Amino acid sequence: MVSGIWYFFIKSYDYKITFRTTQASGIIYQTLLGWNNWEPLNNKKVQTLEKIPFTGIKQQLDLSDSIIDIRWKICRVSDSLCQVNAYLSDRKNGILQKLKVPFVKTDFVKRGLSIVKRIQRELNDLDERYKVGKVEISKIPEQYCAYVSLESKLEEKANQMMVNNSYILSYLQDNNIEIIDAPFLEVTQWNADDGYLFFNFCFPVSNTKNYRDFEEIKFKTTNEKLALRVSFNGNYRISDCAWFTLIDYAERNHMEIEKMPTEIFYNDPHNGGNELDWAAHIYMPIKTD
Repeated sequence: MVSGIWYFFIKSYDYKITFRTTQASGIIYQTLLGWNNWEPLNNKKVQTLEKIPFTGIKQQLDLSDSIIDIRWKICRVSDSLCQVNAYLSDRKNGILQKLKVPFVKTDFVKRGLSIVKRIQRELNDLDERYKVGKVEISKIPEQYCAYVSLESKLEEKANQMMVNNSYILSYLQDNNIEIIDAPFLEVTQWNADDGYLFFNFCFPVSNTKNYRDFEEIKFKTTNEKLALRVSFNGNYRISDCAWFTLIDYAERNHMEIEKMPTEIFYNDPHNGGNELDWAAHIYMPIKTD
């Protein structure tokens, strides 16, 4: 009797699906947030209602005949595995689902399984698109650079760099300012709640002249910082996968970090080629105060 009361009236979901993945918790979180980012506006069926960065999300899936609420919970179960729990509720037919689910594979259950399999498939596919090396302690180098300050959603940072790349390169070439090292990105502010970034896109140049700022292009010397570092191979659009690898490493090893990464790029995406041959170093500053 007590178990029946719990099942029908207290239990806050109608069906639970669980899977495990080797991806970092932040990568899972971003995948869940973005699973219909690229759909046309009139075809967006998923709304995010609540989120706790890197650990939990509540979403609403609007279908023609039903509304499904999904609570995602992400938790680390070992150094190499995260577990994802999906708690599904049929907002219109909750009691009916509780009656049927133990005995029949309903359309509600089939839809839930299809959703979770899609997410799991995206995470598995992502695993084939990039590689990260061993995390080590290093230093973000001090560099004198020309830069532009940009802002964007996390998933749009690479587009912003591509849009501004020719602008800053043209200015440097027109003024005979030599680029002496690999370009880099430094995040100056990252709001994990809304996924919004402020960052500088930088080109190291010789510090032998007093260059004047021009429109949006400015000059400065960056600060050397102690940091966690990892090598990254893959399309720079998904280099934030390395950010979450470093964040996970810091959490597992009880290290305090500043979530303002720096990325140094060693390939020009305009040259094409195998994306897994594109190389970058990703740094996450260690708090020293």
